[in-house]
Amino acid sequence: MAYSARSPSSVTVTTARPARQGDTTLVEALSAHLGIALAPREFTLADGTRIGVDCANEGRPTLLVQFSPHQGPVKSTQRNKVIADAFKLVWLRDHHFPDAHVLLVLGEPLARLFGRGAWLPAAFASYRITVALVDDRHRIRTLDIST
Repeated sequence: MAYSARSPSSVTVTTARPARQGDTTLVEALSAHLGIALAPREFTLADGTRIGVDCANEGRPTLLVQFSPHQGPVKSTQRNKVIADAFKLVWLRDHHFPDAHVLLVLGEPLARLFGRGAWLPAAFASYRITVALVDDRHRIRTLDIST
């Protein structure tokens, strides 16, 4: 199967990508929360570049997801990972799957990055990035980052 916003043969979709340890439970929890089947996905672009996402729905994806379920004190490395994950998903959406939604599922402590008046929630909202929080029991809720 191949998909792209530009050419029907520029992206190969592979669903058999092993999940990182712990992500299997998160994929299952998010699938149940949203009521859709999700699985780890890997895409190979026409130039051979491979890009994996923690999960997406089958076929031409309409949902692209990355997890950062960090539960300890927030450090700059966790903030940087959140920003990098967002950039990756937005790039993949904008250049290959323009109908897809972008979702970051973050550990509860990372909610502090999205406080009122901070630049990150404004930037994420302007790029149509949805943020959800997951607690240590894998309960998921959407975070309101609208300005």
